[in-house]
Amino acid sequence: MSNTTVQETRAGWDWKLWVQWLLANAVGETVGLGGTLWISGLLLMNAQQTIGVVPAAALAVLAGTFIEGIVVGTAQWLVLRRPLTRIRWRVWALATAIGAFVAWTLGMIPSTFIFTSADTGGAASAPMSDLMVYALAAVMGLVLGSILGVPQWLVLRRHLPKAGWWVLANALAWMVGMVIVFVGTNFIPPAGISISVALMLLLFLFAAGAAVGAVHGFVLLWLLRSRFLVRTQVSLQ
Repeated sequence: MSNTTVQETRAGWDWKLWVQWLLANAVGETVGLGGTLWISGLLLMNAQQTIGVVPAAALAVLAGTFIEGIVVGTAQWLVLRRPLTRIRWRVWALATAIGAFVAWTLGMIPSTFIFTSADTGGAASAPMSDLMVYALAAVMGLVLGSILGVPQWLVLRRHLPKAGWWVLANALAWMVGMVIVFVGTNFIPPAGISISVALMLLLFLFAAGAAVGAVHGFVLLWLLRSRFLVRTQVSLQ
């Protein structure tokens, strides 16, 4: 095989890596986000009778930081270490955990306000339509996805050209993923979560993680391809 053919092959799209990245995010979010939501739900539902809403929300943020941040960061790194051998696990996991900390802090504010209002006897707001809920979920995904992407971008910019696109990729990815999460929670019955409902929610979390991984995984392939093309051009000069 000629050198030109080898270069063209390496400059192509590594779809095997994309599938691995998709699955890593799907499994990581199922475990990380699922575990965090479960702990957060338990803390907030019992907060009024135990430690209070604000301390419960703070513990939920810490759960999101350590569970989702470390689990998802580790799952991503196990795939990312193949094309980017210089990225260390602790650096990537820490960046993911920092993003998760800020995102969960902002994301817990509405829930804390709702539970605090209920505890003080505040008037209940009128229920929103499903379309409005999903629209707000998409906006939330755009904002929180950007926040999640910034610490990871600070790591990737030392290894990939055009790494700034990673922030937008995370925003778009979580715009889709957050809607899927909210669609899943819409199936929770008023009577509470049974085993069958819990399994269904895990499937929605898996789908949300897969959607997130599919979107920013595509951008990851593009960034890797751009790095190879830049290095090829430099070597030919």
